[in-house]
Amino acid sequence: MRRALRLLLALICILSLLTGCAQQEREWDRRPMVLVKGTIYLDTGKQIPVEVHESAVLGEITSSVDPSEIPTEEGQSNFGWEGAEYAFYEDGLVVLIDHEWVLFEKETEE
Repeated sequence: MRRALRLLLALICILSLLTGCAQQEREWDRRPMVLVKGTIYLDTGKQIPVEVHESAVLGEITSSVDPSEIPTEEGQSNFGWEGAEYAFYEDGLVVLIDHEWVLFEKETEE
């Protein structure tokens, strides 16, 4: 009885390993980003306690691509939030997400 149980457990382990190896690798989601005026801005995760006057608002997110993709159109993000306003802030950009201005930084060439 014990031998049959051990054999069954070994078989389950082997099948689990084979099944796991057969799965395709998933492309990881990219850092949240938005394309504004031809430049990609990347999410820093920092909330900025700032009041942005409506005259400083450049526009709003108009469309979104999959989180694994890079935006290619003006006002497009890869994190959703269509309709979220954005404005320049110092050397970056702030995006109004869930009633908080979140700082995005320019993508740098490496």
